[in-house]
Amino acid sequence: MIFRKSHYGFFKPFRTSTANRPVIKPEMAPLDWLLEGAALLGLMVLFGFVIYHFQRLPETIPSHFNSAGQPDDYSSKSSIWMLPGVAIFVYVLLGLFMLIPNQFNYPVKINPANARRQYTMAIRLVRYLKAAIIWLFFYISSISVRVAAKEDSGLGLWFLPIVLGGIFLPLIVYFIMAFKSR
Repeated sequence: MIFRKSHYGFFKPFRTSTANRPVIKPEMAPLDWLLEGAALLGLMVLFGFVIYHFQRLPETIPSHFNSAGQPDDYSSKSSIWMLPGVAIFVYVLLGLFMLIPNQFNYPVKINPANARRQYTMAIRLVRYLKAAIIWLFFYISSISVRVAAKEDSGLGLWFLPIVLGGIFLPLIVYFIMAFKSR
């Protein structure tokens, strides 16, 4: 959505037109299959892990970690199901989202000559983010279990920089590639 200034001094939103964009479903390359497999495997591992450990958990487990990676809030052990639930939601929502690449916002103008390449890159980025988020949820769940069992003290100081780098570096690479493939 883009905002334009009206003559009243207020900003009114208006949509950029996606009506003229080609509707193309890009083919899946081996890397796409690998990313989809990694996301699905992550879901199965996450659920299997929570199912396996649920009965062994104490009644109170860490439910939030501060920026230093230390637990700073606790909840009942049933809160361990929150991340697997959100992971399924993310998996389904992003999977549906990838079906309509012609409706995405792109950093370049989409035309018939560049549509297939731009759609492929955008969908691959979404696949990567989907797999990364699900495996991140597994890691957080495993640390929550380890902290509850007094086997660990938290996520660690490097958790936040690594996660931010793992998300923002692929975004930066995507934007560079998108501009080069105009």
